[in-house]
Amino acid sequence: MTENNHYIAGLIGKYLENSLNAEEESALTEWINASEDNRRLFAELNDPQQLVASLQQFYAYDTNRISRRISEQVPAFEGPVMTPVHRVHFIRRWGWAAAVALLLAGSAYLLVNKKDMPAPVATKAVEITPGTQGAILTLADGRQVVLDSMASGVVAHQGGTSVVLSDGKLQYDPSGEAAGGIQYNKMTTPKGRQFEVTLPDGTKVWLNAASSIRYPTAFTGNERKVEVYGEACFEVARDAGKPFLVNVNNKASIEVLGTLFNVNAYENEKTINTTLLNGSIKVATHPASIVLKPGQQAQISTASGTNKPVGNIEIINHPDMEKTMAWKNGLFNFEGAGIEEVMRQLERWYNIDVVYENGIPDIQFIGEMSRQISLSDLLEILRRTEVDFRVEGRKLIVLNK
Repeated sequence: MTENNHYIAGLIGKYLENSLNAEEESALTEWINASEDNRRLFAELNDPQQLVASLQQFYAYDTNRISRRISEQVPAFEGPVMTPVHRVHFIRRWGWAAAVALLLAGSAYLLVNKKDMPAPVATKAVEITPGTQGAILTLADGRQVVLDSMASGVVAHQGGTSVVLSDGKLQYDPSGEAAGGIQYNKMTTPKGRQFEVTLPDGTKVWLNAASSIRYPTAFTGNERKVEVYGEACFEVARDAGKPFLVNVNNKASIEVLGTLFNVNAYENEKTINTTLLNGSIKVATHPASIVLKPGQQAQISTASGTNKPVGNIEIINHPDMEKTMAWKNGLFNFEGAGIEEVMRQLERWYNIDVVYENGIPDIQFIGEMSRQISLSDLLEILRRTEVDFRVEGRKLIVLNK
């Protein structure tokens, strides 16, 4: 497919606004997989804050050069391209497509010269919407499929297994004959996305934002093994002859026979928390291991500098199950949470960066709220505490009152 910058810019802009239809999603996926440069550029433009910063850098570095290139390659955007650097807020008026077109037109120059560009300036805040259903599926051959609004149907065939999207959920149909060796797929949810996948054995996995799971397209041998990063909820299909094994961040493992559990293993958290709702699982690090009963949580220390050694496992009896499962049920549960814990959740769900001005407030929150409200509405609720906020682009600045 040979798409011009105008068309591809429009697709990426609509992706950022969560408004792609099935045909457009297919076209964007094809463009992403056309070259390694396209994949790298898409990964950079997938972050709107980085997009705004790159625009500002590009303007400041050589306005005449980029204006000339845009007029040659994307004539429809001549007007806003000439806007000076201090008025980058035109993005809200003209849409993300114009902004992406600007960077697509000069992407090679931008990527080569970024290190020499001046620092970005502050931008006008835009409305930040909550996360939504969506994920990126990486197939065994490295091709990537954007699943956010793709129509139901067969996505791919992997080693005799059909990969099918149905009602916004991915599932595997291992009805065909296996071909070749074991093939692996990887499901990744960027910030601001979550998704559900049913693995070849019938196990259901719900991925929270900024998470991933790697798994074979068919489980062979005497075990079922997957790798997970971030946060996921598993409803494991029972198979006593094939234990289900989860490699967690290469720091811990979970062995399952058939159960429902949640694992929170984000890199910026101080512990890996595995919470068992029913069934039985064994949680292990090197060299410790422990068997959990329903209603227990295993906390594994992963950060140095605490009063517990890295790899230490502690059992928490009667953890707050509602808080643990809130994300899967479409809620934020801030009961007893400090502001850093709250802000980490907001970073992942709203695809923002959080910084603290004048120190980190010592405050705890209570209660829960829907994850479907906008960031501005959520901040209005949080402002009832002793904390205030300022939003610059996709950066949330926490202020002490």
